[in-house]
Amino acid sequence: METEVVMKIEKIDPDHFRLSIGVNEGKKLASAINGRASAMRNAALALSSALGEAHALANNEFRQPPHAFDEKAPRQPSIEN
Repeated sequence: METEVVMKIEKIDPDHFRLSIGVNEGKKLASAINGRASAMRNAALALSSALGEAHALANNEFRQPPHAFDEKAPRQPSIEN
């Protein structure tokens, strides 16, 4: 199975570069790397891990409810009777 991934590489300075990749493409690349993990080097596995973390952060929809920690915040229902 072949996976095509489009990415942009920018040279920041002689010692650094920036890799830009879409969220879905990153997930595809991470899946492809993980699918052959036993044949991959540590750098590829580290990239896969970073891509997985970036995917999770990009898709994090959690929003703290307003006034969640105020004195008059709604109370969670108790499991105790």
